[in-house]
Amino acid sequence: MTQQSETVTTEQILAATRTFRDVPLETLRELVACASRRVLPGGVALFRPGEAYRKEIYILLDGNIVMHRPSGRQDTVLPGDLIGLANYLDKNDYTTKTVATNQSEILAVPEERFKALEGAHPELFNVLNRVIATKLRERSPDRSISTGVLAQPVTRVMRTPVASCTPETTLREAFSTMKARKIGSLVVTDEQGRLRGVLTYAGLAEAVMLKGATPDEQVLKMTPDTPRVIDPDTALWEAEEIMKRHTAKYLIVLEEQYPIGMVSQTDILRILISRPSTLTNRFREAGSIKELAELTPLLADAAIDIQETNHRPSSAVRLLSEYHLIAQRRAVELTLRWMETKDLGKAPVGFSVLIMGSGGRLEMLLNPDQDNGIVIEDSPASESAEAKEWFDHFCNRLNLNLDRIGYPLCPGAIMARNPLYCKTLSKWKQQISHIADQPTAKAARWSNVVFDFDTLYGDDSLTTELRRHALAELKEKPRLLKMMSDDDAEGKPAIGFFNRLVTMKDEQGEYIDIKRNGLRIIADAARIFSLQNGIAAQNTTDRLNALMRVGKLSTDFKDSVQEAFEELLDLLLTHQIRQAKTDREVNKLINPERLSPQSRSTLRMAMRAVKRFQEQLQDEYATDIF
Repeated sequence: MTQQSETVTTEQILAATRTFRDVPLETLRELVACASRRVLPGGVALFRPGEAYRKEIYILLDGNIVMHRPSGRQDTVLPGDLIGLANYLDKNDYTTKTVATNQSEILAVPEERFKALEGAHPELFNVLNRVIATKLRERSPDRSISTGVLAQPVTRVMRTPVASCTPETTLREAFSTMKARKIGSLVVTDEQGRLRGVLTYAGLAEAVMLKGATPDEQVLKMTPDTPRVIDPDTALWEAEEIMKRHTAKYLIVLEEQYPIGMVSQTDILRILISRPSTLTNRFREAGSIKELAELTPLLADAAIDIQETNHRPSSAVRLLSEYHLIAQRRAVELTLRWMETKDLGKAPVGFSVLIMGSGGRLEMLLNPDQDNGIVIEDSPASESAEAKEWFDHFCNRLNLNLDRIGYPLCPGAIMARNPLYCKTLSKWKQQISHIADQPTAKAARWSNVVFDFDTLYGDDSLTTELRRHALAELKEKPRLLKMMSDDDAEGKPAIGFFNRLVTMKDEQGEYIDIKRNGLRIIADAARIFSLQNGIAAQNTTDRLNALMRVGKLSTDFKDSVQEAFEELLDLLLTHQIRQAKTDREVNKLINPERLSPQSRSTLRMAMRAVKRFQEQLQDEYATDIF
């Protein structure tokens, strides 16, 4: 056998595996060319715990290899699987015993060559991201739901009958139907009513503008999109997972071959928010700040229910955040009522109460503090002494009331009672323009909190206009984003040498700050990339999905970051619920020694994904072109 035919054979072996199936043969040829082939006899270990990292990554070509984990778990390696991935990522010594059970053949790729190929070929970079995401899914706890609203079948919320058309429908008729019904898609069915595809606004636009179709041509002359389909008995949580996994906006419910309904992410969110909740109703009906303060401790019980009835931790935290917002919104209403009882009257001009930070992202857990501000509409009355006096009274009282109901005053004074955060829309714009023109480290730190803002109460058009201005300024003046990236770099993922979790120590033991050394890094990178790309979304999951849609993140990279985000949220929410139920102070510090070996392993893998995301951000802003 010649060297050339042997190389081709190796490439074909790799191309047929689950790991390298999407990598072009030309890239695989480069990978094989810099690797050496080795044979491991049966019973021989590739490496053992404690052995020094050899600065190589291995790929199984043929045979059987088993990895014996320190936890006692044994993992069988499949052809194409990467061996020594954790060591490649962390440059640590080996911690597993990896043994060939029969004669096996492997590829050994030098670390530097693999790193160079990963940088030169996005397909290889994504291979590692896909492996990380897969390992996180495999190691994460079973989050299936057997009770609660999300355990119900999709028929509970699906919209029916499905808006449909036939293949003979003209594009003009299809467009008119969608416009009249205010819908974004039509299901295409044959004469017997069986599913043929789905027609969307985007599909129509592509057919007419890019493919030269005329409005009077029939749908059958274009290729309808292939929809994601599910069975009628699919649980809502499973449908939600399918949509998140495939970034699908909706699913077609199919009975045999006939579409009977459609379900979207909005449909599922609507049933979660609208389902009867004694606590949220009591929040809305609270007649005083004292009464509201007696209710907020019950959020711990609500969190337990939310966690048990939501498949994804990010969905649970989003819903918990909605509870927080209902409580805080009621505090605003009660403060406005207090203003009137004190003969201070109603607001002299329109305004919007902003919520910032984790509240603006809908990522509040059980111990959020206050991050808020006020945007006042621009008008001559806004500059009057009366208006200033009214907003001074209102903001001071609002921040005190929020503190009384369980949302502590912000240590950094990012609150409405601070004049820096209570001003007219034009002055807010001036401040953003100023820091974009002359960014500083302090301004970057400010931006990494304040730029996650949304409307808590009041005129949302003011919030929308402020966000539009911020996105426009940062598009024209991106130097601030570079400094925001530098500010993020001050926090490091909690993974270090020898594959160990990096902890902080005090008199009570060793801990990991899951927020500072994990969740915040993901949120920072998602924020900066989103601002860079003009994305208005605030929630981290929404930002990651949007970054994937605009091509900033590959699907595999987004999946690895999202799975890490889910794992860290799940750990932290579970930790805080346990603290709240045992009347301990709620914090974000987790002792890894109190986790199971499986959870520690998953946490390490999540931190590797966090590290790669931060490295991607730092690489983006490593130059001085800004």
